Amino acid sequence: MVNSKINLRLGTLVIGYLGILTEIVDISMLIYYGFLKCSYILTLWIIASIWNVSSELFLLVAVYRNNPHLLPVHLVTCLGGLIMMMITHMLVATSGVLHYGLVGYALFSIGFMFADVLIVLSFYHSEK
Repeated sequence: MVNSKINLRLGTLVIGYLGILTEIVDISMLIYYGFLKCSYILTLWIIASIWNVSSELFLLVAVYRNNPHLLPVHLVTCLGGLIMMMITHMLVATSGVLHYGLVGYALFSIGFMFADVLIVLSFYHSEK
């Protein structure tokens, strides 16, 4: 039982740091390559990325301070960030910009959020 808690704790830490790294790379690549010319979509994308970084910071604070009561806050903000990102991806799809890297990133972000929610929810139930 103790070994599974350590593995879930390590998994949540890895997910937290990878989430922050993913969002930093996402914003830097978006600004550097300039995939999106519409400032409205770009602004919404940056707000969603900042929202996701704050969600991952909630996760790291909950794990390092041994406070499992913050994990539901992370889950709610994580799903809110996913909704904002999906709205952004839908706006990109309707704008006529066809870039297969953006489609791949959309699929990656959905899979990453799924893994994030699954691992954090498992860790939350093991801590309760």
